[in-house]
Amino acid sequence: MRPLQNADVKICCAPGSPQPWRIPWGYQVAMLLLLAGCDGKPVHLPLARRPGIGAGQQRRLSADEARLYGDTSELMAYHADIEVGTPGQLLSVIVDTGSSRTAFPCSDCDNCGSHMDPPFSPSASSSFRWVGCGESGCSSCLNNSCSYTAKYVEGSSIEGKYFKDVLHLGVSERENDKSVVRMGCHTKETGLFKTQVPSGIMGLRDGHWNVLSQLADGHVHKKLFALCLAEHGGSISMGEVNSTWMPTTGPWQWMPYTKAYYVDMDSVTVAGHNVFNEPLGSFLVDSGTTYTYFTSRQALALENQIRDFCKAGACGSAKMPTRSCYEVSDDDLDKFPDLHLSFGSANYTWQARGYLYRRSGNWWCYSFFGMPPLTLGASFMRNHAIVFDQDAKRIGFATSACPEFVTRAEPEARASVGVTKHGPSTSFLGQLNSAHQHAASLLVVLGALISSLAQVA
Repeated sequence: MRPLQNADVKICCAPGSPQPWRIPWGYQVAMLLLLAGCDGKPVHLPLARRPGIGAGQQRRLSADEARLYGDTSELMAYHADIEVGTPGQLLSVIVDTGSSRTAFPCSDCDNCGSHMDPPFSPSASSSFRWVGCGESGCSSCLNNSCSYTAKYVEGSSIEGKYFKDVLHLGVSERENDKSVVRMGCHTKETGLFKTQVPSGIMGLRDGHWNVLSQLADGHVHKKLFALCLAEHGGSISMGEVNSTWMPTTGPWQWMPYTKAYYVDMDSVTVAGHNVFNEPLGSFLVDSGTTYTYFTSRQALALENQIRDFCKAGACGSAKMPTRSCYEVSDDDLDKFPDLHLSFGSANYTWQARGYLYRRSGNWWCYSFFGMPPLTLGASFMRNHAIVFDQDAKRIGFATSACPEFVTRAEPEARASVGVTKHGPSTSFLGQLNSAHQHAASLLVVLGALISSLAQVA
């Protein structure tokens, strides 16, 4: 997710789609929230080394990797496990390239929700310390603590204090290294913040004090990370790209980004036809946004191209019972047209398993909508290895058979890499799925989001 300013809005759900991951059953209104060849060896991409690494210094050359859990249809987000503190405390955090704050509830929060994991306990960590008001980068102070506050028009809010402690990506069995990182400790959650499933959020936006920058000042070899999102789960890698966790099936292509992962889309081609006669604009690549957003005119044109392609029977037995959904078998889904998106010299192939999401059974619905701001969300990123190279200010991508994970592995199985889907769902997710069934027909009402009162870049 990303901070929204002025008239910007952020959507996790749209008419005809299931509810966002933040919406509990019984709500009639959903508001959009801010916060924020496989050979088993690392793939060493031609990237610049971090400045300041001298001959006498050594850093780990292999990647830190972790499993991702989640999807675009039920949980509506992808999250990773991290361990924070000494000894490590397990927390689930949404991987978010649209914001830079990493934060979650702490044990002294009197009004926080019940999430996947217990709140973080500062007193249980021997390496914990609060960030002082006079420390560099602190722009807000409350009761002698560096603090943050965010409020929303429908009444939701979060408050918290910054602290420093060691962070370990994944679980301890992965044997990733750990480094000291500044994070946020929620002391209050209200409204929809109390209902979200993961414990918190991990901000990966290119900016001051994001997690990657801090890890790169510690043990991570390069200021680089990669995401690989499957229909269920996926993987994250920091420092390098490991081909075991992100086996690519196509060549790497690169595009420059500006500001916080904005890229310029030049054209879209469907079945050899250039859909637009002009560039589409600058899009934010945001893993914290569930779906992908164009202008209303652009989205309608893409829908028409797909629908016209399938009208003549080119998509097999696919039927269209609603304006935004198809009833189609998995085999016939592969007959849908590819969307070829051009970003300068880079050409991105967006297949039906990306621009459609499985709503239930054989029902597949559009995962893009005509509602700016222009955003390439998790649905755009699916089935690709996406590399964010902050040193070179570029984003790379390649088609990939991303690993799938549905539920957390048991401790004895966590250390091994797997590419098979785990199941069945946990009882918690089973309850969540039942909630979505009751809420599938709810309308989504958009609200203007009040900016964070003390946003730290």
